[in-house]
Amino acid sequence: MDWIVGGLVVLGALATVATIIPIWKTTKWWVRVCDFPRFQIAMIALAVFVAFVVVRLPSHAADWLFLCTLGLVIVWQFTWVGPYVPGSARAVKSCSGTEPEAAQIALLTTNVLLTNRNSALLLDIVHEAGPDVVLAVEVDEWWTDRLWSGLRARYPNKICYPLSNGYGLALFSRLELIDPKIRFMLDDAIPSIRTEVKLRSGASVSVYGVHPRPPAILQDSAERDAELLRVALEIKDRGSPAIVLGDLDVAWSPTTLQFMKAGGLLDPRRGRGFYNTYPARWPGFRYPLDYIFCTRHFQICTMRVLPTFGSDHLPLVAKLVLARDNG
Repeated sequence: MDWIVGGLVVLGALATVATIIPIWKTTKWWVRVCDFPRFQIAMIALAVFVAFVVVRLPSHAADWLFLCTLGLVIVWQFTWVGPYVPGSARAVKSCSGTEPEAAQIALLTTNVLLTNRNSALLLDIVHEAGPDVVLAVEVDEWWTDRLWSGLRARYPNKICYPLSNGYGLALFSRLELIDPKIRFMLDDAIPSIRTEVKLRSGASVSVYGVHPRPPAILQDSAERDAELLRVALEIKDRGSPAIVLGDLDVAWSPTTLQFMKAGGLLDPRRGRGFYNTYPARWPGFRYPLDYIFCTRHFQICTMRVLPTFGSDHLPLVAKLVLARDNG
């Protein structure tokens, strides 16, 4: 019995440390990675709390202190992930279903995983989903060639920048692209896309495709944060309908929250669910990492996570409608 209690104490201590570390406002990678598994940390703390009470009825001050600490961990973590729980306030209104189809745009974003070569399955997924715009990130020449071969009959418009470093981008569209550009916001090795997309109604919306460098071992988040902030400020300055899609940061990180606030961007996930997309191979440990953000001009009709195709990310597709065109 003592070894069970000891194991619970260790798990509780780890959950507590992982909760405290990201309070430090820094771009250090080993701090920022603790932003990702907040829901999992809360679930671990809750499981330890219940198990501890069952295994060892609290009778000492140390026991109560341990349980109170776990309670604070659970509450704190849920203040971050709570807005994504179904039933919470929705950031983007749902469409009524009566909006004209010409004002709608469906977008799919996915990280293909550079070493993955299952392009045929991804093409099947894209054709089944039937989006108007497809953004694939982490593409090299091999991926770009195969996607273009499989999509060009239905998606005649494209802008691609394949790279072998894991940061290539490819955007394919049924709708007309106006002035599409490949841009390098901060780093010559990290491209992004900006284009106007002309809807069937004749209105145009700005679409941004991004895949900034994530925090990793020996790689802090400062560059990623700065790139996203530049995109956000540009969107805010333009004030016109805009959509941002790609592989960014976890939904509840300070970087993502600052990005949305600075750009006046909304996350359709809020109030609807987590729509977890990464890691594809570990369902119980997934978190939201792929996004379709929009400005206040849009309402959402549908959103769903699509099946795996061999990548470490799952594709995300959403249909939006331009409900208010103030551009």
